Amino acid sequence: MGKLVLLFAVVVSISACTSGQQEKNSKDSTFILQLENDWAKALVNRDEAVFNKLLAPDFFYTENEKMYSRTEVIQSVMSVADKVESAYNEDMQVHMKENTAIVTGWLFINGKGAGGNFKRKYRFTDVWYKNKGSWQLIAAQDYLVPE
Repeated sequence: MGKLVLLFAVVVSISACTSGQQEKNSKDSTFILQLENDWAKALVNRDEAVFNKLLAPDFFYTENEKMYSRTEVIQSVMSVADKVESAYNEDMQVHMKENTAIVTGWLFINGKGAGGNFKRKYRFTDVWYKNKGSWQLIAAQDYLVPE
């Protein structure tokens, strides 16, 4: 009987820990999805403060065959070459692993550039890391789907 009570106590304890971790992951996932949407809004508004807040100092980005540093990404999104009129995410999924979150999804960007109106669709993977209670984007990769 004593072993059964001990086993029950261990199962209840593990269940409570798992439930607490799932709740934490759920809150973090919701917060990270909001950060992803903040990024899309910042593209439209050219909000450099948001980019500086969200991107880790050693952030790097890969698009198709090219790699970019944090500085290059910020310079690119702040350039006046293209006017982003709308940007939004779809089908985002957050995959949590301790202090790391991997987000997959679709980013749609519409606007005007030197060649006229454009509609771009990107398949992306973003890697977020929680350091000292703050989430930052440490790596990103996307693929521009050909029209």
